[in-house]
Amino acid sequence: MKLLVGPPASGKTTRLLERAQETLAQRKRVWWIGLPHQRAYVYRRATERGGVIGLEVMSFQRAYYRLLTSNYGLKPILTGPGRVALVGEALRESDGCRLPGPGEARLFARAVAEAKRFGVRPEEIPTSDLEARRFVQVYRRYEELKTAWGRWDYDDFRLEALRLVDSGKYALEDGLELLVVDGFRELTPIEVGFLNALARRIQVWVALPEVWGNLEASETLSARDPQVRTYRAPNPVSEARWVLRSIKRDLAEGMNPLDLAVVAPENRQAALLTLADEYGVPLVEQTPKTAADTPEGRLLLSLLELPDYPTPSKLLAIPELLPLGRAALERGLAGREPIGRLAAELGLADFWQSWMDRLEPGPDTLRWARGLLDSLPQIHGARRELLLERAKEAGRIASGPNFRPWWAALIAETYEPARPPGGVALLTPILASGTRYKRLYLTYAVEGAYRVGEREDYFIPEEDRIALETLLGQIGLPRRFQGRDRLLLAELRARAEEVIITYPEADQERQNVPEPALVQGRAPRLAAVPPGSALEVGEGIPYRARLSPLTLGNATVEELRYYEDCPFRFWIERRLGIHDPPLWWRNLVRELRQLQRLSEARFETLKTRFAEAAGWLERFRERLFSLTFGLALPTQGEPQARIDAALNRGGEVSLYTFSAPGTVEPKEFLRGRWSELWLAGYLLERNPRQVRSVRILVWPVLGEPVEAYEAPITLENKPVKRQIDYRAMKVQEVLERFRKGDVNPNPGFRCRECGVRDVCREGKIG
Repeated sequence: MKLLVGPPASGKTTRLLERAQETLAQRKRVWWIGLPHQRAYVYRRATERGGVIGLEVMSFQRAYYRLLTSNYGLKPILTGPGRVALVGEALRESDGCRLPGPGEARLFARAVAEAKRFGVRPEEIPTSDLEARRFVQVYRRYEELKTAWGRWDYDDFRLEALRLVDSGKYALEDGLELLVVDGFRELTPIEVGFLNALARRIQVWVALPEVWGNLEASETLSARDPQVRTYRAPNPVSEARWVLRSIKRDLAEGMNPLDLAVVAPENRQAALLTLADEYGVPLVEQTPKTAADTPEGRLLLSLLELPDYPTPSKLLAIPELLPLGRAALERGLAGREPIGRLAAELGLADFWQSWMDRLEPGPDTLRWARGLLDSLPQIHGARRELLLERAKEAGRIASGPNFRPWWAALIAETYEPARPPGGVALLTPILASGTRYKRLYLTYAVEGAYRVGEREDYFIPEEDRIALETLLGQIGLPRRFQGRDRLLLAELRARAEEVIITYPEADQERQNVPEPALVQGRAPRLAAVPPGSALEVGEGIPYRARLSPLTLGNATVEELRYYEDCPFRFWIERRLGIHDPPLWWRNLVRELRQLQRLSEARFETLKTRFAEAAGWLERFRERLFSLTFGLALPTQGEPQARIDAALNRGGEVSLYTFSAPGTVEPKEFLRGRWSELWLAGYLLERNPRQVRSVRILVWPVLGEPVEAYEAPITLENKPVKRQIDYRAMKVQEVLERFRKGDVNPNPGFRCRECGVRDVCREGKIG
């Protein structure tokens, strides 16, 4: 097996296409294994100079099917929803006939899939606690049920294909000469074993961004600096509108829509698609859809969920219940009892009750499901059979009222085959992998928006997993925390010949910090672009009041952040004495700040005054007694950063910020805040002899303190140093404006929740 190694945009795909073209020119066949969404892109690249014969682009799974089919080694497939259903059945048996919820079964199914993906059998899984032992029991029973049913899941195809090629007793399809693997950031040991075994018969070339495991590079390509431009927008709406105007300009200048793409976090895509209609931009969503996203699936889900919690949207989805749905929407009603009273008021009580009775499954759930589908003429043909198949799987586990949520959950697990129409691709970070464009717009590049989602497994703790470099020589599960974010971010910066990165400085909730790995240095404001929508070509300039400079006094670092959001709101709320609501946990933190140091008498007083936190205070007595509360630095001359609590132990300073009970993600809580990192930079730069490193911890009241960064902060840590420098720059920039007394409003999304917008009256302008 030949390994081609090179960073993103180093030309790996181009080099592999050259090798494929050479093989095709000899009238030989080529299998190109890539990511499912890569198929159209590879064909487009391969046919730039004319048609090709003999090239097949497929996924790993498709390659396994083809190889096993050629050697007559297939069994019926157990689909993803079927796996969840079978795991649910195994869970019910292992828990003494307790019916599991679909979410619980999905959690176990994901864990089973991971174990099988790395070739780990039930007996090879570490059982360090009760849940791990329960998982092993469910995994073993799942395999028994699957074998009795006579089916293979997706991972069985992978394992059987590996056994086949390892045996050497297999036949390849005629003319197959070259196998190419491209678009992946890493491979599993089973995939490596499969490719190594095939390499004994045919040429195998694999492209990766880094040397993986103990493999050796056959050829290495050097990095090429991409052409990157960055811009900052005042808010997400301004950013989205600028991107769509820019795309419309690109199309008007003659660019091919297939050469353009937009990357956005998944939760930001709906807004872009909505605005695309206004601008007339052919933005095409590429995210895979499930059966629940089809009209037939939505209709059936509305019916299945209606008895448990009726809402106007569910009622409006059913043609026969439209009058009741419209009335519920007008009055803002939801829930079975309020909807029932409304139906009685409208004279529809009997009709409503007949629907409720009709949606309760009988003893024969499959017969009831078939009857329900027969009563819906909108659901027919292959779609009906697919939904009925999910009902059969749900019937293995649940009956009666529990059947409906299980059927609904399996419908939501059923992915739909789709071929999106041509246009400007709207991609998630994952779907951008393995493809390249002439121009790409990378939007919402703020800290934390683009992550691979590394997190510890529920069943197998990190310490029971093995390092990636030893995975090829030892059976086991790899560690979850591998620092994969850096590969993803480097890839995003190189997905096109020209990458345009944008980020909003603030959104409805907070000030945003740009992602340091994507936005390097201070980005300029959005460049001027011609209007792209009729709504943008308006006449007249709205009136804006201009307020004279005022003396604002002093402000802390965090108050400066709040001031930058809207100077007018900051000034008027300070003037009127408007504060956060006096929640009990905020009062507790305020008391601790005022005490500065705890004594036994003060500690007992706190336990009495805040009885809901008495157990928490006693649990962390020793740590609380060691802390200094209400730290404010520096003492004079510069803006102060106020920290809830701090501790200096041998030159390692720990900064604690208390948060609301239930806060679980420290980086999400700190995102956009200035005080903690600004103070860390101040201590490290001004007191290098007394402070060698800083730890930042978020401490949810009633919970345990959680470190925001994996390692103590030092000035040598360049990514964190960039974040510190950014905050220092923002504090200085805003402080100058604050000292000038500027209190002009800054209208935008923030106006929706502003308590003084009636005084300002500029929210409509924003």
